[in-house]
Amino acid sequence: MLVKCSDIIEAMEKYAPARFAEDWDNVGLMCGESNKDVKKVMLALDVNDAVADEAVNKGVQLIVTHHPLIFKAVRNITDKTPLGRRLIKLIKNDIAVFSAHTNLDIADGGTNDTLAGMLGLCNTEGLEVMPDGSAMGRIGDLAEEMSFGELSERVKTLLGADRLSVCGGLQSRVSRVGICTGKGAEFMSAAAAKGADVYITGDFGYHDGQTAEELGLCVIDGTHYLTEVIVLEPLYKYLKSRFDSLEVIISEVSGQTLHII
Repeated sequence: MLVKCSDIIEAMEKYAPARFAEDWDNVGLMCGESNKDVKKVMLALDVNDAVADEAVNKGVQLIVTHHPLIFKAVRNITDKTPLGRRLIKLIKNDIAVFSAHTNLDIADGGTNDTLAGMLGLCNTEGLEVMPDGSAMGRIGDLAEEMSFGELSERVKTLLGADRLSVCGGLQSRVSRVGICTGKGAEFMSAAAAKGADVYITGDFGYHDGQTAEELGLCVIDGTHYLTEVIVLEPLYKYLKSRFDSLEVIISEVSGQTLHII
């Protein structure tokens, strides 16, 4: 049975409804034809040049990403900008791109639920609850109390990180964990207000660390990339369960841009 791009878009809408996306976000079909046949889809966190080349080389018809290919307003598409060259390459090779961003963060089974599940959190609830009942971030309890250092080592292993930046005393005892995948320092106070001992996010800055100390909160910066790329595996399983004839692959390109040496 032939699978159309529109079929995959419909399945993604059920997984991560576009109505959950923040007002400032850009989600949905970024480029390409919705009625095209799709035999092979590739999942990636972003479409950078390496991912675009990989899609061309592997005969992919659709790339599904978390971060939007087009985020800010585009005034022209030419070979004079990196984005322009990337779009030209994708369109010339008839490769469509679909993105689910903040709606995938918020959705059940999205980035935050994936991390909460990896950590084995219990009594999980939304961190920042929206008027419609949806929520950004999650907060829950560890199965057993442990030191902040022990939890940091566990997170490092789960995310496959060589090193992590942390804020707080490694001997501190922790049991309640707030999380926001990607860049989530703005929800740190909400985590503290809900009784979190530790907060896990990415893109954590110097002044964010000062705020964490004032709140009495330990923080793990799992990096933007590593806290979100984890969603590709459950997304892979979801699409395979929906489309028997569809070949689904996960990009082999590492999009990590930050390395601690």
